[in-house]
Amino acid sequence: MAALDTFPDLPRPGEISVCERNGRICSLPANEVNSSSSYNLLSYPEINIGRELFHHAATHIREDRRTIMVPVNETLLKRITRTFFEEGPVEALNEAANCVNEQYNPLIGSLARYMLVLVNIGNRIKFFLKPHLKEQGIDSVGKFTQTKEWSKSAIRCICWHPNCFKIAIAASDDSIRVYSDEPSIVPILKSGLQKSVSSLAWRPFTSGELAVGCQSGTLVWNIDPNSLITRPLSQAVQLRYENHFPVTSIEWSPNGCLLATASINDPDILIWDVDQNRQVPLRRVGPPCALLKWSPTGSRLCSTTVGNVFRVWQTNKWIPDRWTINNGTIQSIVWSSSGSHLLFVTTEECFLYCLGFVEDEVFTSTLVPKSALPVADLSKIIIDQVEVGGRPQALAWCPQSQYLAITFKDTSAIAIFNTAINRTELNITPSCFLTGIGIESASCICFQQNLGRRSSEKKKTVLTIGWSSGRIQYFPFV
Repeated sequence: MAALDTFPDLPRPGEISVCERNGRICSLPANEVNSSSSYNLLSYPEINIGRELFHHAATHIREDRRTIMVPVNETLLKRITRTFFEEGPVEALNEAANCVNEQYNPLIGSLARYMLVLVNIGNRIKFFLKPHLKEQGIDSVGKFTQTKEWSKSAIRCICWHPNCFKIAIAASDDSIRVYSDEPSIVPILKSGLQKSVSSLAWRPFTSGELAVGCQSGTLVWNIDPNSLITRPLSQAVQLRYENHFPVTSIEWSPNGCLLATASINDPDILIWDVDQNRQVPLRRVGPPCALLKWSPTGSRLCSTTVGNVFRVWQTNKWIPDRWTINNGTIQSIVWSSSGSHLLFVTTEECFLYCLGFVEDEVFTSTLVPKSALPVADLSKIIIDQVEVGGRPQALAWCPQSQYLAITFKDTSAIAIFNTAINRTELNITPSCFLTGIGIESASCICFQQNLGRRSSEKKKTVLTIGWSSGRIQYFPFV
């Protein structure tokens, strides 16, 4: 089993690793680092979201409307009605229960207090049957995203287009910027419905169709690649279904025909035909779904829940295999390029687990118990007086299944493993640690494969890192 204590040392103080070349890590002094000025990355845009517009109110701070309004004399019924439409029925009952010096107050106040008691009893029963409903709102969304400290991070999501040179970045002001190799044009996507963005997904085989998972549900943007304006005129199309919001995970099928969405308030997965604006729910009894990941071959879809259950669906018949873990929930999942292996980490254990799928069978024999095998120990250790490892935050596996990157909840360094698959066996070996500048920590990561504009260009794999400062770094393996 691989372990962090067999890794090479961290970069020296004041230095940053900038690429891997022929198995060797190249480093530069931090003051000489440029995100894209060397190692054949000249066409990559230099991005620092932290320097760009941030004139927005913190999303986790809510001001009471009544504190910023000019006081007026309102009747009790008007106050209750206004509170009902602005803040909901429970706050309206609280307003009625707390009223004083009004005509008919004893009757209205007593009735409101009696109804609040019934509401509290109903909530206790509901939370007993469905404990996950206790955690709702912005904090619950951040708990099930792949981004470290999602609610505070300048960068909330990064997503490379699977077919062309285009990257979408969601910022904490709920805007999405789309960068390409044309630096003078950066479309900015904003909408009143686009709040608390948690996931992004480009539609395969289209040049500008981007799905966004957010508080109101799913939005689908269609960006004209020939447009010369930075703010597209078209509005996003909203995909909304009953209680299926907020959406915490979205995944296009590899052929781009179907869109799968998951919400932490809904146990059902929705499979959308976006062109027809139709959906089919995959209904299951149990805790709501939190995270989705389609295998690169399209034959399987892995779905996790807010509990200890996860499922692997066979998409030809939409039949799931049900799995459970001992503690916590699934934190992150990734598929190998062939769909033969699934790697995952949990919220409570410092291990990397692997499930093998060969010819629709787990492992190679039905006599072997169906269970996940730990392949790497990620327990926290100290290297050069710096803590690394611990509880994992997110996984990213390169398209060739050669490099695996792991970020951690409580430490800032990124662990890179070399991986190789020999049909049923996964070999995983330590490679290096990546660190940021100063006190930076990795907020989110993803791989992008650049096939080159000409057949003579050498293929390379690039790990894209969104640091907590808002800086984007490209780390190539060449």
